[in-house]
Amino acid sequence: RTYDDRGLIERILKYFKPQRRAMGIIVVMIVLNSAMDALLPVLIAGTINQVDSNGELFGTRIWGLFVAILVAGGLAWLFNYVRQSRSAQVVGNVVFRLRVDAFKAVMRRDMSFFDEQQSGRIVSRVTSDTEEFANVVTLTLSLASQILLVFFVAAFLFYRNWQLALIALAIAPVIMLVALAFRKIARSTSTGAQRAMANVNKTIQETMRGIAVAKNFRQEAQVYQEFDEVNQQAYAVTLRQGYIYSGIFPILFIVSGFGTVAILYFGGQMVVDSKISAGDWYLFLQVIALFWLPLTSIASFWSQFQQGLSASERVFALIDAPPRVVEIADGELVNFRGEIEFRNVYFAYVEGQPVVCDFSLHIE
Repeated sequence: RTYDDRGLIERILKYFKPQRRAMGIIVVMIVLNSAMDALLPVLIAGTINQVDSNGELFGTRIWGLFVAILVAGGLAWLFNYVRQSRSAQVVGNVVFRLRVDAFKAVMRRDMSFFDEQQSGRIVSRVTSDTEEFANVVTLTLSLASQILLVFFVAAFLFYRNWQLALIALAIAPVIMLVALAFRKIARSTSTGAQRAMANVNKTIQETMRGIAVAKNFRQEAQVYQEFDEVNQQAYAVTLRQGYIYSGIFPILFIVSGFGTVAILYFGGQMVVDSKISAGDWYLFLQVIALFWLPLTSIASFWSQFQQGLSASERVFALIDAPPRVVEIADGELVNFRGEIEFRNVYFAYVEGQPVVCDFSLHIE
C-alpha cells in the first residue's frame, strides 16, 4: 500500500487538529526567536560602527548596545526554550495517538494477517516507524523557524546593501536544486533502510520466542546464521543511507562557500572605496553565515523529510490494511440440540494454503 506525498501530509495534519492551541504558541515563539536571532548581528555591527579609527569608543552609547545584545540573546534563549518544550509536548501527544491507532488496527486484524506478517515487522511499525514520524514532525517545526530566519535576514540584507544582497541570494537557487536532486533517491533509500531494520527486529523477536526449541534441537548455529544474513543486509542498506545523507551537506557547503567568498571580496572592495562601513561589512559576513546555514538546512530538509514520510506511510498502511475475514452472519441461534457438527469444511486465509480441508467432526 503506497500513498503520495500530498495524501500523507493531509493525513498527518489531521493528527495535529487537537493541538491547535499549542501549535499557535509554537508559531509565535518561532517568529520571536527568529527575530531575536536576526537582530543579534545587527546589534554587533552597530557596536563596531561605534569604534573610531583610533580604537576609541564614541560616548556611552556602546554600553546601551552591550545591554541590548545581552537582552536579545536572553530573549532568543527564552523563546527557543518555550518553543522546544511545547514542541516536545505536541509531538509526544501526536505520536501517542498514532501508536494507539496503530495498535488498535493490529488488534482488529484477523488471524490471516498474523499468518502472513511476521510479528517483528509489526512491532517495528508500531514502535520504530512511529518514532521516525516524530522526527519528521520535529523537522517540520524547525523548518518553519529556518524559513522565518531566512526571510528576516534577506529583508535586512536588502535594506543595508542591495548589491551584496543580490550576490548572497544568487547562490540560493543552486543550493535548492542540489538538495531537491537528492529527494527521490533519499525516499527509496529510507524506505529500504526501514524495511531492513524491520527484518532485523523480526528475526530477533522470533528467535527469542522460539529459543527453547532452538536449544533443544541444537540449532543455535542455524539461528545465528539467519540473523547474520539479515543483519548484513541492514548494515549495507544503512551504510548506503549514511553515505547519501552525509554527502549532501559537503556539497551544499561548497556551493554556499562560493557565495561567502564573493561577499568577502566585493564587500572588502566597498569598504576600501568607502561605500559601506567596516561594521556593515562585518554585518554582512556574520549575517551571510546566519543565512547559509538555515538555507542549507531547508534544502537538506527534503531528504530527511522523505525518511519521515516513508515511516508514516508504513504506519498508515498498517492502519488501513483491510481485513480478509469479515463477520457477516447475524442470525439468531435457535433450537439448540446440545451438539456441534462440521461437514466437509474447507477454510484458508491464503489461497492455496488451506488450514482445514474436507474437515468433518461431530461433537456430542
